Amino acid sequence: MDETSKKFLNDAGINFENLEDLDGQMIPRELLLNPIKYDELKERIIDLKKLYSSSSLTGLQNGADAKQKWPLLNIVRQLLNVYKMEMEPVRKSDGYSPNGVKKYKRYFVIKKMHL
Repeated sequence: MDETSKKFLNDAGINFENLEDLDGQMIPRELLLNPIKYDELKERIIDLKKLYSSSSLTGLQNGADAKQKWPLLNIVRQLLNVYKMEMEPVRKSDGYSPNGVKKYKRYFVIKKMHL
């Protein structure tokens, strides 16, 4: 993995040294839905545009933050896809609300793609 993509993913909250470290890593979904985190990483998108085409990675397009509901999640998913990794959504039980409704925490598990 190139250093620009690695630095972007590390700054997004996905910590790893090499590509093999990503396999099986679980990340909280809320981490990738945070608009403040996206604003912090916006400047790095310019560096990613030098490496990747914005026609193939729609998260890099101008105005992606206005057109997409979760632009940081999309960029991370698309970057991982370039390196043959995928994000599988997972729900874990988080107890019950006072009304007796079951609560869940949502995560993504990063896995190698099976081709």
